Amino acid sequence: MTDLERSLNKVLEEHRHESGLHIIGGQQRLIDRLVQFFEDGLKWESRDKTSRDLDN
Repeated sequence: MTDLERSLNKVLEEHRHESGLHIIGGQQRLIDRLVQFFEDGLKWESRDKTSRDLDN
């Protein structure tokens, strides 16, 4: 488990306790999807920065 996954898991657990939400199963699936979303976003952000640097 990566640091991002651990952090998301902790935040999700805290949110569930504070708000009284009950997620029936799927917590790990949600975390996996969020991690994938952020990792994909970071890849695109890196590509955009590289192309902007090449344009200058």
